[in-house]
Amino acid sequence: MVAPFYVVFTANEPFRLPKLLAAEWLGLASLLALALAAAFRGEDRADPALPGWRRPAFLAVAPVLAVASLGLVASSHPEHTRQALPDLWIAGSCLVGWSLALDAGRLRRLLRWLPLPAALMAGLGVLQFHGVFQPFRFLGGVHNYRLGVTSLAGNAGDLAAYLVLPGLVAQWRLLETLAGPDAPRGRRHWLRAGSWAFVLIAILYGIAATQSLTPAAALAAGSAVFWLATLPVRRALTAVVAGAIVLATLVAGVPELRERLAGVGRLLAQNQLNAALTGRLDGWNAALWMVKEHPWTGVGHGAYRAEFGTAKLALQNRGVEFFEGHTDPFFANAHNDLLEAAAEWGLPGVAALAWGLWVLGRSVIGQGARTRAPEGARASRRAGTEAPGGDGRGGRPFALAGTAAALLLALGQFPFHLALVAYPFLVFLAWVFRQADPEVEP
Repeated sequence: MVAPFYVVFTANEPFRLPKLLAAEWLGLASLLALALAAAFRGEDRADPALPGWRRPAFLAVAPVLAVASLGLVASSHPEHTRQALPDLWIAGSCLVGWSLALDAGRLRRLLRWLPLPAALMAGLGVLQFHGVFQPFRFLGGVHNYRLGVTSLAGNAGDLAAYLVLPGLVAQWRLLETLAGPDAPRGRRHWLRAGSWAFVLIAILYGIAATQSLTPAAALAAGSAVFWLATLPVRRALTAVVAGAIVLATLVAGVPELRERLAGVGRLLAQNQLNAALTGRLDGWNAALWMVKEHPWTGVGHGAYRAEFGTAKLALQNRGVEFFEGHTDPFFANAHNDLLEAAAEWGLPGVAALAWGLWVLGRSVIGQGARTRAPEGARASRRAGTEAPGGDGRGGRPFALAGTAAALLLALGQFPFHLALVAYPFLVFLAWVFRQADPEVEP
C-alpha cells in the first residue's frame, strides 16, 4: 500500500530505488513484528508434525538462496554479487516468513487490498496520457509518447507490470460480489459490484495507456485462466468472449495502442523479430552465451549487467546482429527473469529454479481452495464458524491465474527485479504456499 507511492525526487534514481528501500524495510519490520508476536504469545502455531523447513515456501526458496550465495566465491564479479545478494535474501525471507507466520485467510485479505493503490496509480497514468495532469517534466517531448505515462512508477513498463496482479484480484473481488451465496441483491450489493467494475476498468485503461504489450498479454492470459477455471464451460467461454470484446474496445479507443500493435504486426511481417520485440533478443542471446561460457558457476548473482559487454562483443564477432534502436549500448537485465537466473546461477541455479517451480506447481494444483464452496462451508460462513483461511469461491482459479500471469511476465520482462512488482507477487506466492500447507487444528 505504501511503497508504490514512495518517491524521492532528489535521489539519483527517484523511483525504483526508493520503492525497493521502502519494500525491504517494511518487509523486515513485518518479520520482526511477527516474530515478537509469536514470542509474546508463547505458543507454536506451526504443525509439530511438519516443521518449518518442510513447508512448501522454505522448500522452494532455500535451494535458490543457497545456489545464488555460492556466487560470492565462484563469480568473477564478486562486488556485484555482494551488492545484489541482500535484496534476494530479504525477499526470500519475507516470502518464507509470511507463509509460515500468517494463515491463508490473512494473506488473502492482504491480497484483496491490492486493487485500491493500483487504481490510484493507474488513474494518475491515465491523466498523464490525456494531458490533464503532468506532474513531471520530460525532455524531447517524451510526455507525448507512451514512455511518458509513468504515474509514480517512473517507467511505463513498470507501471503496466505492477497493474497485472491487482487486475486479477479485482476480477476475483467482482466474482465474489456477484456470485457470493450470501450477498443480498440490494442497492448496496450492486453499488459494491459497480465499484469493483470501475476499479477493474481503471486498471485496464491504465495498462492500455502505457501500451506495454507483455503486461497486457499477461493480464489477458491470467484472466482467461481464471474464468475458464471458475465457471462452467459455456459460461466461461461467454466470459472470455466478453473479455475479448473489452480488449478490442480498449484497442479501438486508444489510437496509440492500435498504432503500436499495427507497427509490431508490420515488423513481424517483414521478419524483423528483434525489432518487434524491441531488442529483447539481444538480452536473451547474451544470457544464453553466459550460460554456455559459465555453465557450472554462472557469472554471479547480480552480475548480468557487468558481463553483458563481454557477451555482446563475443556475439558480434560471430556475426550476431544487435538491435540499433536502443540509446544505451547495454542491457541492464535480460528482460527474461528465467534466462537471467540461468546466466547468473549456472546449471545448478537452473536445477534450483526448476525445483522451486515444481514445488509452486504442486502447491497451486494441490491447495485446499475450491472453485465452489460446498453447502456445509456456506452454512458455516453464514453462521460465522467458517474455518480460518478458507478462500471460498475462486481461490484455486486465482492461484492458477496469478501463477500464469507471473510466468508470462517473467518471460518477457523482469518483474522480480522490480520491488514495485515483486513484493505484491511475494504476498501472492506466500498465500499459495500457505494454502498448500496441511490445515492446522484451531
